[in-house]
Amino acid sequence: MKTIEFNPDGQSTAFSPGEIPSKEFQKNEIFREILPLVFHKMKNKLTPVLGYAQILQSRSSDEFIIDRLRKIEKNTAELTDAFNILKDYFKAAPAPKQPGNINLILQAMGPNWQKVANSEKIRIVLDLDPTAPALWLNAVQLKILLLNMVDNAATALKMKMAQGKEIRLSTRLEDDALKLVIRDNGAGVSEEEINNIWTPFYAKFPEHAGLGLVICEKIIANHSATCRVSSTLGEFCQFEIRFPLPENPGEKQKKSAGKDPRSQV
Repeated sequence: MKTIEFNPDGQSTAFSPGEIPSKEFQKNEIFREILPLVFHKMKNKLTPVLGYAQILQSRSSDEFIIDRLRKIEKNTAELTDAFNILKDYFKAAPAPKQPGNINLILQAMGPNWQKVANSEKIRIVLDLDPTAPALWLNAVQLKILLLNMVDNAATALKMKMAQGKEIRLSTRLEDDALKLVIRDNGAGVSEEEINNIWTPFYAKFPEHAGLGLVICEKIIANHSATCRVSSTLGEFCQFEIRFPLPENPGEKQKKSAGKDPRSQV
């Protein structure tokens, strides 16, 4: 295995500088590919509200309540239609992918990892499997995913007062996939939080907008990959992303791409 360390004292393993996606480019990616997912999820939240309003109307004899329920039904229906229009407006085909190596992308992002290590006093370790093959990737999207994942991990580590804060990014080649693991030894997350982290605008940290992991979910799905989350409160949080190998992408993985329903604490 190849190990590269980025330490807050600046005594880090040599690395090659690489281009990091600008904030403006990330915003464009959100508008082009992420907003349809956000609109879809928000519309799904409105559907039960509309249904409950209709059920309660049929069971109430109070005209005042019925009138208010009709207004709820009308406004909810209008919002649902608006989300459908916006979703179609922002709909776009997935960005094209090219052969790329995740190990090389992780190493090229060295300046970013060093910046996080210095500013947050965190040790960042790349633990790379040298046998990792080239995959069909959108390199810019993958960099955005990694930036969001590491930013979340660094924020979680702020809540840990102990020494020895570390974020470890590992790659491992398996029989049918390349596994990318992002693990931090921070405060961890609860089972309830794991169930909510993929929800648009859900933010555990006040300074976050609650869209980072929504973006990551979309990027993971774009690569026909799956993500499994595991955590123990007070000890660690880990995201395990499995990218199918190019010679055997797997129809089953394509259908279930995105977050792994087996995410566990």
